[in-house]
Amino acid sequence: MAAALRLDILQGRIPAGARLDIDEIANRHGVSRTPVRDALKQLEGEGLIQVLPYRGVEVTRLTAEDLRELFAIRIALERLALAQAALNVTDAELGQLRRILRRMDRHATRDEAWMKLNAAFHDGVHAASRWPRLIELIRVQRTNVERYVRAGAADLGVAQQQAEHWQLIEAMAARQPELAASLIAQHLSRTAETLARMSSVPVSVPG
Repeated sequence: MAAALRLDILQGRIPAGARLDIDEIANRHGVSRTPVRDALKQLEGEGLIQVLPYRGVEVTRLTAEDLRELFAIRIALERLALAQAALNVTDAELGQLRRILRRMDRHATRDEAWMKLNAAFHDGVHAASRWPRLIELIRVQRTNVERYVRAGAADLGVAQQQAEHWQLIEAMAARQPELAASLIAQHLSRTAETLARMSSVPVSVPG
């Protein structure tokens, strides 16, 4: 249930600010209210929805300042993850990550297939850190901003991001944790800046 609702939110079928009715969701999915409540509690923990006094449950709206905060948190977490990944990644993992990037190179736009490969690439990079608690913290932060990244897909492009992906892999392969950490910070900062321009509000995040 949580997975289905999360996907609807991330792909924009349930937009930011939309009210969520527990009975309507239960009827649509053919379940009781209990699994719906459990799902909503999980999504609230991920920051995708919020419970408002006298207004019920609605999909969270993220302001430019919210995005600034979330990306700053992501950068701090992912710098740590990339440093650990550069120390712990195996040759087999590097080979798999390179195969993913070669498939991504065939895409000229950030279409749905590219987005899935991009998620697989970053999942693989994080997994190489060998720190499961850190990986989970990053997953929550990524989930919270993914709908905004999807909305800005056309503006984000692929050429620059792919170049940065390859640089990350080479830093990991060279076992350079400080360089890998710096590269992921730059990578995420550019994404944050692009999303900020979409909202016409300057957003700066630590690099």
